[in-house]
Amino acid sequence: MLAEILSRYKSASSLAFTVLFCLGCLIWKSNLVSRTANTASQALDFFSGTFSSFGKGISRFVDSYGTYEAVRQERDALREKVKSNLDLQVELVRLREENVKLRQFLQLPPVANHPVLQAEVISQDPDNWFRTIIINKGSADGVATYMPVVALQSVVVPGQGGKPPETKLVAGIVGKVIQVNPHSARILPLTDQFSRIGVTVKKTGHWALLTGQSPHQDMPLVDYLSLGVFISTGDEIVTSGGDGIFPRGLPVGTVGKRIERLGSFQKAEIQPVIDFKKLDFVIVIQKKVETEALNFLPLKPDTVEEPKLQPAPPPAKKPAADDDDSEEPVTKKPEAKSGAAKPDKPAASAEPPRPAIAAPAAPAKPEEVKP
Repeated sequence: MLAEILSRYKSASSLAFTVLFCLGCLIWKSNLVSRTANTASQALDFFSGTFSSFGKGISRFVDSYGTYEAVRQERDALREKVKSNLDLQVELVRLREENVKLRQFLQLPPVANHPVLQAEVISQDPDNWFRTIIINKGSADGVATYMPVVALQSVVVPGQGGKPPETKLVAGIVGKVIQVNPHSARILPLTDQFSRIGVTVKKTGHWALLTGQSPHQDMPLVDYLSLGVFISTGDEIVTSGGDGIFPRGLPVGTVGKRIERLGSFQKAEIQPVIDFKKLDFVIVIQKKVETEALNFLPLKPDTVEEPKLQPAPPPAKKPAADDDDSEEPVTKKPEAKSGAAKPDKPAASAEPPRPAIAAPAAPAKPEEVKP
């Protein structure tokens, strides 16, 4: 069919072929195709480079994310390891301190020939009105009420004469047991406002009373100390043993800077030997206190029987004097009738007999003189 069309339009086909041939020759001669091909290749190179860079960026992002995840996991593992190491270090320090304190406890001599029991402080009452301490020993371990409690603490003593400071182990009074459970006990410390302990000034031996102050004061007061006792800052205060609870001679504290002289007595603040803010372990002195010997009934008519007054005995008869001038008549009591029984003792309500009043003696007559 194409041949029929070409044969029919032979002249037109020849003309069209000639024109196309000439145009192709011109285009080829002007390098338009090569420039178009170069432009197309450049465009393709640009798009391919762009897509390649985008792909490489995505690849690098994926790789960096994977590396970040690995680094983060390693970082978290290292943090956990550092935290565990710190916990172990803290535990090591705590165990070391506990070991030192327990070694110090083993060096404790017997206190006043009474057995002792070591206990750990597990809690302190947060109430500001009652300052009590709770330990992990109770009646099942032999703890009873009114048992005294002491503690051991290390104190750094400054060196003298060029000597280095040394650590000294001191024992001091903590308080007394006021409440006991099977596996715990409550202690009333000497700093509490309801605490009362009999104490003595060590250098003079005078007795006094140690009382706690308000809940906001950490230093107790020594009270009812005679004005004739001269005390100064730094004097040692020990237990007197007069309260029946604490053995005699246990350290309590030292006299502070505040000393007041009021009325017939003087009082002073006491710096306790024990630092209650660093109290971890205590020692309970298993001294049995007879509470019946400490409790007395008040002196009232319904509890104390009033003594009955006995009548005064009759006055004794005076012996007769040798001198007739000093002789005084004595009145005789009328004798009771034979029919009436004589009472053995006079009644309590009867009035005591009054002494007889002697009559004045008659003047002696002068003797007659015979001639």
